[in-house]
Amino acid sequence: MRKLILIFCGVFCCLTALHAKDPALYLYQVDALDKVFKDRRYFVDEIDTLAVARGEYATLQVVIKSNREIKGMRAYVESVAGGAGEIEGAQTGWVGYVRAGRKYQPTSKDLLRTPSDYFPDPILTDVEMDMEVNDVQPVWVTVPIARDTEPGLYKGRLVIEGQVDRKKQSWSKDFYVRVFPVTIEETSLLVSNWSAHTSPVTLSYLNGMAPVELYSDLYWELIGVHARMMVSHKQNVLRIFPSWHVLATYDNGKYTFDFSRFDREVELFDAVGETPLKRIEGGHLAWRSGAWDEPFHVEILLPDNEETRKYKGTAAPNKVENGLRRVILPITDPRTKNYLDQYLPALKAHLEEKGWYGRYMQHIADEPTARNAPSYGAISEYVKKHLPGVPVFDAVLTSRELAGTIDVWVPVLDVIHRDWKFYQDLKKQGKEIWFYTCVGPRGNYANRFLEQPLVQTRILHWINYKYGLVGYLHWGLNFWGSDPLTSDASRDRGKLPAGDANITYPGYRKLYSSIRLEAMRDGIYDYELLKMLERKNPAKAREYINAIVMNFDNYDSNFSYFKRVRRGILIYLSQMDATLNAVRGMDAHSMND
Repeated sequence: MRKLILIFCGVFCCLTALHAKDPALYLYQVDALDKVFKDRRYFVDEIDTLAVARGEYATLQVVIKSNREIKGMRAYVESVAGGAGEIEGAQTGWVGYVRAGRKYQPTSKDLLRTPSDYFPDPILTDVEMDMEVNDVQPVWVTVPIARDTEPGLYKGRLVIEGQVDRKKQSWSKDFYVRVFPVTIEETSLLVSNWSAHTSPVTLSYLNGMAPVELYSDLYWELIGVHARMMVSHKQNVLRIFPSWHVLATYDNGKYTFDFSRFDREVELFDAVGETPLKRIEGGHLAWRSGAWDEPFHVEILLPDNEETRKYKGTAAPNKVENGLRRVILPITDPRTKNYLDQYLPALKAHLEEKGWYGRYMQHIADEPTARNAPSYGAISEYVKKHLPGVPVFDAVLTSRELAGTIDVWVPVLDVIHRDWKFYQDLKKQGKEIWFYTCVGPRGNYANRFLEQPLVQTRILHWINYKYGLVGYLHWGLNFWGSDPLTSDASRDRGKLPAGDANITYPGYRKLYSSIRLEAMRDGIYDYELLKMLERKNPAKAREYINAIVMNFDNYDSNFSYFKRVRRGILIYLSQMDATLNAVRGMDAHSMND
């Protein structure tokens, strides 16, 4: 018996000694464009200095791999400091996981797969994290680089705290940021993520699923939550429906219109950013009268009665207000013309009074097809008559059939690829061309779907640069069909590719960003760097863009190579500026002599 006890004690002591040598967790720096799956087990600590310009963000991803059970973990950045001082404002969040229940079809050559079907996406900034033995958990770090930051090398320290066997422990990971003497000023790429932020149903997700009354104090507070998230991620175009916000009266065919609620939303978004919104994107005036190819009918206000209740309604959250019902009728209906003949001039006068007329654009109807193009064109002509100089702006699924009806064209990416000659001719005519992605295109085209490499979300704005497309639009900032943190991210019983409907996540009175939204923001900064390089050396800009984007649906998706190319842009811009400053210094010296 004594012998067994001695053997047991010896084994216990050996295990204890091994446990003492084996840390509770390991920390690995991995590329921020690397989507880290829960079932991954092998990591290499890729110590890489983050290369950034002034005026953008340094983005770091650190993976925790646990050997023990760890409770109540939190992460924070202790400092980011260099010889020139400190960089303030670093933020951390845990990368969360959501399920992509629907398989992506048709398959892309770069598509990502995982046996669990859970993909990293939300960035959870206000929770503590628990880890089981052999668990994997990424931490996301964002460091804002102010425009007046001194160039140079900065050392940061990420700290992880948690409890192991009820004892508090902490671990740290150093990282490095190289700030180049290149400054990104205000971003110029026009970007719009459509948001359902005025919908009481959407807002209820930010209120513990409790109702949010339209235009209440809480309503405007939650609109502000959306504004801060959207503007901070470089969205500078807002889709807003003045026709939905307007408070109208009606008396014997005569309307009056109060636009004060529309004003409040515009002014709220204008006040959040460093500068006002670049464009006000007036929401759609018309909707499909039936199936996909059926003619478009115009949304108007009529007295709420037994007759008008039989008419088709609209998507507006306040369908009946002040005794008036929102219905859709053909452009040829006298009641439609009577409404537009009063509403559009009132809108014009109000926009002019506010000084907004020059940045206002007007949607007619979403995604017109070849078959309903005639009804679209008739409504567009009517709008142009009353709003002269206001660009008609719409996402389109067809091209030639809409010629002459649209001023700012937003074709889906595969449509612009197929009809590239048509859009090149439009550019020569001075038309403004954007592009958009949504449910499609799929295959090898870049998009924002969960199952695609994160670098392709960032490459979207390299496509903007390569083809001279000055804006980007997506329909799904926050169209949650259910709680996206716990339900299938493909939404609508799998009809939509995972991640298509949203790129943000709801918290209580807050929004969570995602690694896709962060990549999209960083891609907007990439666009600005390429534009800066183009102004200095167009041939060099073409060299760098062609290294990443070969065609509309052909890219180099290796994120390590992508980072080398981007760092090369920063180095080249820095050298050119240094050379220019040296020449200026020589010129000044000669003048003094």
